Amino acid sequence: MNILDKLERKLGRYAIPGLMRFVIIGTAVAYVLYLINPEYLSYLYLDPQLVLKGQVWRLITFIFIPTNVGNPLFLLISLYFYYFIGKALEDRWGAFRFNVFYFTGIICAILSSFLLGIYGIPDYLNETLFLAFATLFPEVTVLIFFILPVKVKWLGWLSAIMLLVQFITAAGWRYRVYILLSLVNYFLFFGPELFQMIRSKIRREKYYKKANLYNKPRPTAMRPDNVTRVAFHRCHICGKTELDDPNMEFRYCSQCGGKYEYCMDHLYNHQHIQ
Repeated sequence: MNILDKLERKLGRYAIPGLMRFVIIGTAVAYVLYLINPEYLSYLYLDPQLVLKGQVWRLITFIFIPTNVGNPLFLLISLYFYYFIGKALEDRWGAFRFNVFYFTGIICAILSSFLLGIYGIPDYLNETLFLAFATLFPEVTVLIFFILPVKVKWLGWLSAIMLLVQFITAAGWRYRVYILLSLVNYFLFFGPELFQMIRSKIRREKYYKKANLYNKPRPTAMRPDNVTRVAFHRCHICGKTELDDPNMEFRYCSQCGGKYEYCMDHLYNHQHIQ
């Protein structure tokens, strides 16, 4: 994403640090308004017709609409979790790139709402935050109901499957388009890397088939001295492979000019090669 580097050099000083903190505070205020009078939330939804009549605040306030207002405990947990996610993404990317990711999601939600005539809600925007977090920090463990430890990558896959189910069962093409447009910011940031990962997996499968490794019997004693292990991934910076760390993930950098692969320790911490 070379264009992001250029934009950051020119506009980086305008980035809002701690953006997610303001989103969480706005959501908390919206929940207090709901407790005072549930009808107050109707003034926050993104309604294209009302925006055209002058209620322009709806272009922003829809991102503060809380979910599961009937369960205060769950709401508090979700607010903390999304603050944690947003802070982690900002720490990894920097304030400017996180701002671009989040505001791109807002713009896509607004455009899809106006183009398709659908109320704008923050659900899919929050979903892209979680998918981004699961992509960048797949090995982080969270406690479901404060008891069951689960790695974020599995929750990410579950969220992706649920999005696919929603897309398939959506009532009409407008809602399917709305879901796709709501995920634009995620695909802009991670699409090239996902494409490279798929290509790498296909190349590895072709290698196994070509070498006829699938049809060879496994050795009876799986010891290091009688098994030849081949590394398919190697970090361009440190030289680490999946043989050195089976839990490490490797990805290609979309900003480097060529097929340069990096481990997760160096994917976002290296000098780009042009």
